[in-house]
Amino acid sequence: MQTTDITTASRSDVFAATSQDSNASSSSDFKTFLTLLTAQMRNQDPLKPMDSTAFVAQLASFSSVEQQVKTNSKLGELLEMFAGSTAANLTEWLGKEVRREGAANFNGQPVAIDVTIHPSANTARLVVRDENAVIIHTQQFNSSATSVTWDGSTQGTGTAPTGRYTFEVESYTDGNLLETNPGSVFDLVTEVRLDHGNTVLIFQDGATLQADDASAIRMPQS
Repeated sequence: MQTTDITTASRSDVFAATSQDSNASSSSDFKTFLTLLTAQMRNQDPLKPMDSTAFVAQLASFSSVEQQVKTNSKLGELLEMFAGSTAANLTEWLGKEVRREGAANFNGQPVAIDVTIHPSANTARLVVRDENAVIIHTQQFNSSATSVTWDGSTQGTGTAPTGRYTFEVESYTDGNLLETNPGSVFDLVTEVRLDHGNTVLIFQDGATLQADDASAIRMPQS
């Protein structure tokens, strides 16, 4: 199944362009108004000064234009900040399957596990545990493999029931255990949070993963 490398599409350029156009228009109106008002006050007839009521109305217009410019500027900053922040992309993670070290659902379909083998190993073994950490299945596989598939087989007869399972990879040399590493599997993202500006992915079992640490993402498998 094809997976997708992690990329983050920014929408800030669109919002920034819209904000800049709006600010430029308001700023131009403001400067034009200021120029006209200054010229009017400078060239008024000293014997017939500007009517005070009209002057107050123009000052009010001046204040309104100035406030509009400031409001548009702040709004543009907020839109750009939101569009360019991680928050704008949180929902893109929800409902996706992300590869991580941990548990995965088994619903009758084979589960692919990415494995890390010790470079000195000449044999390797997959260990499958149920939700109670009980070993239900083990299988040998080639130490040069980068992934292995579990089809739901158990040490007893039949297929494992639907549930969540964890996977361990044991590396051996001539029968001696060198190390044990967790297998990496695709798991469903059920919640996304922001933690001090970092996107945190939360899975069905409550486990978390920094989005920056995700190595692959895919649509849920049926």
